[in-house]
Amino acid sequence: MDYSRQEGFVAGGRENQKQRTRQTLMDAAIALARDGRSPTIAEVAAAAKVSLATAHRYFPNRQSLWADVAIMQNWTARTVGFDDLPADPEERVDRVVRALASAQLGDEVLWREVVRASADRWFAQLDIPESDRTPTRGTNRLDLAALALEPLREQLGPRQFQRLVQAMTMVFGAEAMISLRDTARLDSESAIEAMSWAARALVRAALAEHAER
Repeated sequence: MDYSRQEGFVAGGRENQKQRTRQTLMDAAIALARDGRSPTIAEVAAAAKVSLATAHRYFPNRQSLWADVAIMQNWTARTVGFDDLPADPEERVDRVVRALASAQLGDEVLWREVVRASADRWFAQLDIPESDRTPTRGTNRLDLAALALEPLREQLGPRQFQRLVQAMTMVFGAEAMISLRDTARLDSESAIEAMSWAARALVRAALAEHAER
């Protein structure tokens, strides 16, 4: 999986060195975020001991940096928690939601920084036609929801399956974590339970609706 948005640059010569530099920059950003900082690219470059010009060749702005960090962290969680998923849809959803929620709640400061950078990207594009805007978030959550719900694809049909996948993105992920922690004021364990309950309830609702057709 190539996480970089700067594919043309990274794919050039000295591939291994460039990948190490890119990883060093992301590691520095993560370390600063975990210390409660919201670092600029200049601060990340200083912490990584690389020049600002070099850092900008990999990450022209904070949004691009945190978008790549989010992809890297999500795929790390996926490789840890999503092997040998059960066939039962509710059990699959429960496994996926719990794995991602545990990873994100275990690194809450980092994921709040990802959400903040996503909001910054949205505001930065207010004057750009919506059709021309760069997406503020990737598709990883959609992909994970589709993975969890895969056994229902044929049973529900394309339209109902897609609607369930889309609805599932509301009940897990970083934004759901923040809502449950800040609005519902739940501790980490209770937040995970709430996400799992909501995800399983969506599966049951979709199946009940399908049975009535």
